[in-house]
Formats: sequence, C-alpha cells, structure tokens
Amino acid sequence: MAVQFSIIVPIYNAEKTIRRTLERIAELDFTDYECILVNDGSTDKTAEIIQSFVEEHPQFRMETVANGGPGHARNRGIELAEGEYLLFFDADDHPAPNLLRRYQALLQEDPKLDLIISSFVFSEIQGTRVLREQPYLLTDKHYQSQVEFLDDLYELMNQQFLYVVWNKCYRRDIIQKHVIRFKNYRSCEDRLFNLDYFQYCQSVRLNSEIAYYYEFGSGEGLTNRYAPEKFATFKEFYQRTKDVSQNRNVDGTAALFLKGTVSTIFSILETNQLSSKEKKDQINQILRDPSVLEAKKIARTDSRGKQITKMLFGLPNGIFYTGLKLGSVIEVKFPKVMGMLKQKY
Repeated sequence: MAVQFSIIVPIYNAEKTIRRTLERIAELDFTDYECILVNDGSTDKTAEIIQSFVEEHPQFRMETVANGGPGHARNRGIELAEGEYLLFFDADDHPAPNLLRRYQALLQEDPKLDLIISSFVFSEIQGTRVLREQPYLLTDKHYQSQVEFLDDLYELMNQQFLYVVWNKCYRRDIIQKHVIRFKNYRSCEDRLFNLDYFQYCQSVRLNSEIAYYYEFGSGEGLTNRYAPEKFATFKEFYQRTKDVSQNRNVDGTAALFLKGTVSTIFSILETNQLSSKEKKDQINQILRDPSVLEAKKIARTDSRGKQITKMLFGLPNGIFYTGLKLGSVIEVKFPKVMGMLKQKY
C-alpha cells in the first residue's frame, strides 16, 4: 500500500505506555500514513496490547522480531516501510496531532526537501511527577544547499535538535539508495544514523511548530546506562561529526564530545556491574584516549558549562575522579539540578 508517510515505532516491554501512545498516533489529523509497530521481543503483555489495537486500526500493523535493541527494530521497520517519507517515534511519547498535516504542507511548498527538523517538548519525569518541562523551539529556516546546512551543524547539535530521530522527517529513497541503517549499538545509534543521512541532504527545513512530546524518565535514560562500548560510540560520533562537517566548528564539536565523555563516566560510576578498581581503570583508560586528549586542548568555552567541563579535564586524574563522583551523586539525588546544568551547556 503506497502511502505518503511511514511511522516506525520500536517497542520493548512497554505495556504501561504503549496503548496511550498508539491512541495518540491514531488521533493524527491526517490519514495518508501507515504505522509499523516493531515488537522487539517483548516479554510482558506488550504484544497482546498491540495486537488488540491493530485489529481495530487497519493503518497499524505489528511485526515481531527477536530482541536486538531499538536500532535493530527500526531497521526492520525500514525494510517493511512503503511510505515516501519515514518518521521514527518512541513507544512512550507522542506526536502533535497536526504533525503529518504540517509536514505535508512543507513538502508541498518544496517537494525536493530531503529533511525536516522540528521543535519539540522535553519532559523529565520521576514517577508521576514532572520534574522539568522544556520546549526546544526552532526558528523557521530553509537551507538550500548542503554547505549552508553543514555550516550550522554544530549550533543545531548544541541546541539538542540533531541527536534524536523522532523530531525529523526523512526521505525513504535516500535511506534506501545509500543503505543507511541504525548500528547495533546501545548508545549513539540515533546520532550516527543522522550523520550518515545528513551527508546526502541538499534541502533542509527547520520547522518552528512543535511536532513531538518526549518524556524522559529521570535517571533511566540511555545516556545514564552503563554499557562497555559506550565510550567507543561517543568517540565514533565525535570522529564522524568532524568528517561529515569537514571540520567546521571543530572546537565546538570537541566540547560536545567532552560532555558525552562525562556522561559515559557517570554511567561507569553509577553501575553495579563493576568493582571500584574496574571503574577507576576504565575511567583512567578513557582519560588517556587520544581523542579525549585532543578534545580537552581545543574544546570551545563559550558557556559556563563548557568552561567547567574543560577545567575538569585539565585537573589531575585523582581530583578529576573525585569531582565526577560528586557530580554523579548530584545526578542521582538531584536530577532536576543536573538537568538544568545540562540544558545550559
């Protein structure tokens, strides 16, 4: 069935949120779309809830795959998609009701658009409490060449608009032609997918209207979870950003890499999977990495957050370790404070 938009949703053990998310998608005020729900080997009642919903909504369909992470599930969705444009949603968030109609209007204005990037709302949740609700608002702009877009790549990253996939609309033909897929990582897979796609974009539209509402469980996000390969993925993203941007604003890119490195170290300090000695060994190995040594020399310091981060990386390892342990405690016990600090980076 040929449709204008394919919405792909990877889902794993989301029995508490998935019904609400599906109902919100079904409320979109536009009908020329399909919604591919990729059940990533859920072990709770997620599949039953999805199946019940699909039976009542013909635009929705479910595909079950062995558990492999959201990137793996999204790749399966890409294989199944028939829409001209692709959107990627999460299982516990929701789009604005007029999202697809707005995208259709922008595409009618310029059928050659390769990418739409939209404003969104970020809500940090702890239990049933909203700790922080922050709109991230773009100004309408049309980049009509890759050079124009890449010139602003760092600024858009620094403002948090380029890391994720759920505030964007992609052309399926570009993804298929260049075999762009999500890597099988537990960290940075969205960022790397976007970079792989950005290098083929000639016409890009920034959309000022809020398109998506993202809910983040405080202390439960992927950036806080420990994974042995986490630092390697941030390092890959750093190098790949320099390549795609052709070293534009490399000092700013270095500052963002140091921020990601701090996030990685927090995840090491907070995990129960490592002994104290193993934690220190991993952190010391990170601090000796050539990419970190490069970044701490050249990192931009145009904000208080960047200044503090660069200062920390200039400290002796023992003092640095103590400072990051304190920061880790603050993140766990006072997530709202840490969230505000990150927002102002």
